[in-house]
Amino acid sequence: MSASHGLWAVVPVKLFARTKRRLMPQLAIHEREALARAMLADVLSALARTLSLAGIMVITGDADAAAMAQQAGAFVLVDAENAGTAAAVTQAARHLAAAGRDGMLVIPADVPLITPADVEMIVAAHRAAPSVTLVPASIDGGTNALACSPPGAVPVCFGDDSFRRHREAARARGIEPQILPLEHLGNDIDRPDDLATFLSRPSPTQSYAYLTTSGIAERLRHVSQDRRDACRAG
Repeated sequence: MSASHGLWAVVPVKLFARTKRRLMPQLAIHEREALARAMLADVLSALARTLSLAGIMVITGDADAAAMAQQAGAFVLVDAENAGTAAAVTQAARHLAAAGRDGMLVIPADVPLITPADVEMIVAAHRAAPSVTLVPASIDGGTNALACSPPGAVPVCFGDDSFRRHREAARARGIEPQILPLEHLGNDIDRPDDLATFLSRPSPTQSYAYLTTSGIAERLRHVSQDRRDACRAG
């Protein structure tokens, strides 16, 4: 870690073997793991092509995720506890603060449509410390990006209703957060409906390529059609 000025991107990555359990009805465990790898690759690719970032950090307890991060030129912080996203991001914030870094930009590992332009817009909108910038998830009240200067400007509240809780946490500390809705970054893949929405629009991502070349997309289309036919017959 060398750059102290600007925002460090922080990507918390769960153990691949435990990821995306909400997709269990649609995907087998090996398919969920492969999708998680593809999404992480998409996120790391976008971040690596963003020139305005001070650096990229991946915090994970998964050896394969760490190897992917290192290949992408990211700094790897070991998440020895694997106690969830909030705990991992808190650990990353403390590490960055101790190293004298100006701020952090938390990006989930399940937003494959993210583009360098999205990240550049966040960096451009983010104010001088103390400041918080939030990108809301499109549909579920989550937080799909959290920029904080300094890194520990607010306690992280990832989980249900996290966008509202992050906004209130910032205001409780006298910080009026910047709210930045972004179409691509606002869409994550966490639930079956998210998967269907993602597949409805072809994209030049590794995630879309995996879902189509593996036969998963076609299989899910058949399942959806069968359900519609059953409803009409009933």
